[in-house]
Amino acid sequence: MKRSQQIVTVAALAIIPTIAHYTTDVHNGPAHEIYQRFYYLPVMLAGLWFGARGGLITAVLIAIAYFPHAIHGWHGPHSAFYRFMEVVMYLVVGSLTGWLSDRLRTANDAERRARSEAERAFANLKTKADELFALEEQLRRADRLAALGQLTAGLAHEIRNPLASIKASVEILRDKARPPAAGSDEPDFAGIILEETARLDKTLTEFLQFARVEQMRPSDESHCASVVIAARKVFELAEADMKAHGIRASLDANQLDVSVALCESHLRQVLLNLLLNALDAMPDGGEFRIHGQGIVEGHLIVCVEDTGSGIPIEFAGKVFDPFFSTKAQGTGLGLSIVERILDSHHGSIALAAGENGARTRFVLRLPLA
Repeated sequence: MKRSQQIVTVAALAIIPTIAHYTTDVHNGPAHEIYQRFYYLPVMLAGLWFGARGGLITAVLIAIAYFPHAIHGWHGPHSAFYRFMEVVMYLVVGSLTGWLSDRLRTANDAERRARSEAERAFANLKTKADELFALEEQLRRADRLAALGQLTAGLAHEIRNPLASIKASVEILRDKARPPAAGSDEPDFAGIILEETARLDKTLTEFLQFARVEQMRPSDESHCASVVIAARKVFELAEADMKAHGIRASLDANQLDVSVALCESHLRQVLLNLLLNALDAMPDGGEFRIHGQGIVEGHLIVCVEDTGSGIPIEFAGKVFDPFFSTKAQGTGLGLSIVERILDSHHGSIALAAGENGARTRFVLRLPLA
């Protein structure tokens, strides 16, 4: 019930017995006894709804309204005393009911505050627990990556030297051997060996890149780069491939005209790996876009989007894991290298929901120079 409705209800319940008092014969004692008791209803309601002050004020107003009738009806040795005590009881009941109502309201308010604080504390505790679990998972992942990096570096060095010897030997044998005749079904085994050797060498190069990501000092000027310059150089490097795939590239130079605490070679490697992934995802053409979203807590937020085939939702949590790839010929190290480069420079990369038609959207946090 609204406060205005409560006031009208209390007023009506007080006015009705008052009118009844003044319109009933003064000698009709039983009726007036009933009207007197009826006054307790508005007094108690006022105390419950408006507190001790409201109950007391209502009781005083009722006493004022009732007093002329009480004087007019005072007759007999005890009548005046009884009516006077009735008025006193109105005041006592109104005050006591209001006081109890105030106490109950205060207790309810305290309980609501305590419940609200408990809910906030629980939410904060849950947030801290989630952050702790995330940090623990990051530590486990960092340990695995460190061990994997050491293993990869040693393995790549051991394989790369004999691989170079194999490649050189095959090239010599190919020059001396009789090439297959034109139109012959005989396969060019030397060409196959060289092609597969080149693929293995590319894989080993990616392994070494993954294992050799060095931490740069953000304060060193040689390790600062312009995002716009690095992105334009990457576009120049991949211009032929983008034309062959029918891919349009766009760069929001105004938002990205900022220097970040990465050396240019690492920044180019980050953007180039993302662009190469986009090329594989858009064999029939599309759009590759790099734009900024402002600066947050000392980091430039950069969005890299493409309109390719996208990443299935079930793989969203695995795309940065080493050796995980959705491509048949992929090594699964491209995004891992990107993440490790940014981690080593106190930055980060995350896969986000696509916007404005983008199927794949990465959000990069690059530390400001």
